[in-house]
Amino acid sequence: MKRTLATVLAVILAASVAAPPAGAQEAEAGADAYASWERGKKFFKEGDYVAAMVQFKRAYEIAPNYQVLFNIGQTARELKSYSEALRALEKYLAEGGAEIDAERRKNVEGWVTDLKEKVASVTIKTNVDGVEIAVDDVVVGKTPLAEPIVMDAGRRKVGALKEGYAPITRFVEVAGAEKKEIDLALVSLSGGGGGGGGGGGAAGPKEIEHTPWPWVGLGVTGALGVATGVMGGLALSKKADFEDALVAFPTTAQSIEDARSDAKTFALTADVLGGLTGAAAALTIVAFIVDYGRSPEEPAKASSIEPIITPGFVGARGAF
Repeated sequence: MKRTLATVLAVILAASVAAPPAGAQEAEAGADAYASWERGKKFFKEGDYVAAMVQFKRAYEIAPNYQVLFNIGQTARELKSYSEALRALEKYLAEGGAEIDAERRKNVEGWVTDLKEKVASVTIKTNVDGVEIAVDDVVVGKTPLAEPIVMDAGRRKVGALKEGYAPITRFVEVAGAEKKEIDLALVSLSGGGGGGGGGGGAAGPKEIEHTPWPWVGLGVTGALGVATGVMGGLALSKKADFEDALVAFPTTAQSIEDARSDAKTFALTADVLGGLTGAAAALTIVAFIVDYGRSPEEPAKASSIEPIITPGFVGARGAF
């Protein structure tokens, strides 16, 4: 026999007349759920779908009833939260069973088919169990997850969090009806040191000793860059003086030649400094890659890279 939500709650209210205190509390909860459901319907009719969703979820939380799932799914569709709508409507069909009339079931099944084209099914795996997974900052469970996560198509934020491990945040793009698998490898914050023989105790992670040369190179590159900029500005100024000398009246050949010579000298100096800056930048990048790309097991090469910067030449000597 088909029952409406109002009928179910009315039965609860009627039973409370001669019910013990626990039954009275249950009836009061049913009344609150019904009132919230009614407010939700009012908000929905007015087009305030966000407020309607809050009311419907509150009603279902107080007194779970499959009919409220229909309202939640319908509202989620209006909010374009397709994954939430799909979950609510599939649960509605499963829990409602034969109590849902044929026409309503047909309509909802059509919605479900349409919604499946707008969501992706994403399987998330982690290298350790018990990792809390969140999608768009909403927690969806802990690994290992029993089933794939249904996500709205688009760009989604996936987070992984477990105490003692560095958290992971990854943005993924998923298409409608896509099936995707994501592997997340969490890194332990403990360093993974094991016990050693000879009474040494647990060995902590080794620290890398870095050489100063990459930072020296960075400083030199910065200084050369500033000098290049200054010389470039002076060169432009001298070029303007030369052009003024050409059109000045009266003028002399010597003043024109002096202005031309100054402009040429500053332009050449700016070009040389620009080349030195580029070379110093390249060497600095190499030094950073070599020094900071070493694993903790590799010995430090504090004296293996030595930059050579002289007038007209920038280079390095040593072994990488």
